[in-house]
Amino acid sequence: MRIRSDSLNAQITKNVKINYLLSFPEGYGEDEEVKWGLIIFLHGMNMRGEDVTKLKSYGIFGIGQGLSLPFVIAVPQCPSESYWNMERDAVMALVTELTTNHRIDSSRIYLIGYSMGGYGAWDLAINYPETFAAIVPLSSGGQVSKAEQLKDTPIWAFHGALDDIVPVDQMSKMIRTVEQYSSNIKLTIYPDLGHDIMESTLNNQELYTWLLEQRRLT
Repeated sequence: MRIRSDSLNAQITKNVKINYLLSFPEGYGEDEEVKWGLIIFLHGMNMRGEDVTKLKSYGIFGIGQGLSLPFVIAVPQCPSESYWNMERDAVMALVTELTTNHRIDSSRIYLIGYSMGGYGAWDLAINYPETFAAIVPLSSGGQVSKAEQLKDTPIWAFHGALDDIVPVDQMSKMIRTVEQYSSNIKLTIYPDLGHDIMESTLNNQELYTWLLEQRRLT
C-alpha cells in the first residue's frame, strides 16, 4: 500500500434561500442620486419559521410612530431549527442582493439583532468585518476569542441587568474584550429590565441618530 499526501483547491457553488421583509423610507426613489443606509434586523429564536409575515409587527417593524427612520430596512427570517450563524451565507447574499438592486449606500450597512439575533449580529460582524458600518446587539453575548476582528466596527450594545436568559455578564465580558482593540463602543444596561428590551431600545430616536453618524471607511 502506498500512501501519499495531496490537496484539493476547487470552487464550489452553494444555493441559499431566505425569506425577508423589506421597507423603504419616505422619499425613497424621489432623487436617483440619493443613496440610503441599510438596516438588517435579526430576530430572536421564537420567530424562526417559514411564515415571514409574522415579522410585520415585530421588532423594528413594531416600534412606535413618530420616529425618524431614514433607512431601507430588511428583516430576514431564520428557518425553523436553524440559527443565524448557520444562515451566515444567506444573510450576506441578501446584503449583496439589496445593495445591487436598490439605492443603498454600501458604506452605511448596519446590523441590529435581538437575543439569538444579537448573537447573529456579533457573528456576522466578526466574520465580515469590512461590511458593516456599525452593529447593535441586544440581550446577547459574542465570541470573545475573536473580538479583535471588531476593532474597526462601531458598537452600541444593550442588555437588561435582570436578564435571566442571557446573563448580563456575557455582554459585559464581550464589551470589555472588544474595548482592548477599539474605543467606539457603548454599552447601555437597563437596571430594571430583563431579557426583553426591544421596546425600550428600538423606540429610542438617539439610536438611529447614532447609526446615521457611523460610516464604513472604504
